[in-house]
Amino acid sequence: MMASGHQVVGFTCGVAALTYLPELDHTSYETALYFLCVLFGSLLPDIDTPRSTLGKWFWRILLTFLLATVILYLCAPSILEMYRDELSIFAMLILPILVMVRSHRKMTHSVLFIFLIGGYCYLIASFLAVPLNYFIGLLVGVCSHIIGDFITKKGIPLMYPFSKKHFRFIATFTTGSTAEKIIVIALVVVNICFLVDFVI
Repeated sequence: MMASGHQVVGFTCGVAALTYLPELDHTSYETALYFLCVLFGSLLPDIDTPRSTLGKWFWRILLTFLLATVILYLCAPSILEMYRDELSIFAMLILPILVMVRSHRKMTHSVLFIFLIGGYCYLIASFLAVPLNYFIGLLVGVCSHIIGDFITKKGIPLMYPFSKKHFRFIATFTTGSTAEKIIVIALVVVNICFLVDFVI
């Protein structure tokens, strides 16, 4: 699916999760952060390619950050020493993503990726005292992305790295096709109707 399609599917799954998991329902501010995590998660599996919407920004920012770190190390190592703990946390957060990124629609589009992200989110929530709701939103987004690509003609390697076979749904469509656009528009209408009912 295209990035916009993934975000619409992600938002829809986020709304469904809020409906069926009432414990996620908190203040407006927390709900907004939850949906930001859902939308980010809905693009996260495509971080494995610099051609994707998220991947393009991620790799540019990461390379800029690494270049700045090297320059600081050479010119002003005392500054790096001041932010040693923060840099350690950043490295801890980013390392698993770098390890999993090999090529497009491989590890980041598998069931194993969901479990790894889930376990990783749980550890971060435990050690850094971040509310688990936001990580649930991230996982909902990641799962929605995998569902979205599961119904495309290319399919996804659900059992990667144990099997490279691509699985797909019985009825599929081509990424960027008219069928995808119709599905996305239908989901947008459903979401609008739900939000209107919710506000009223």
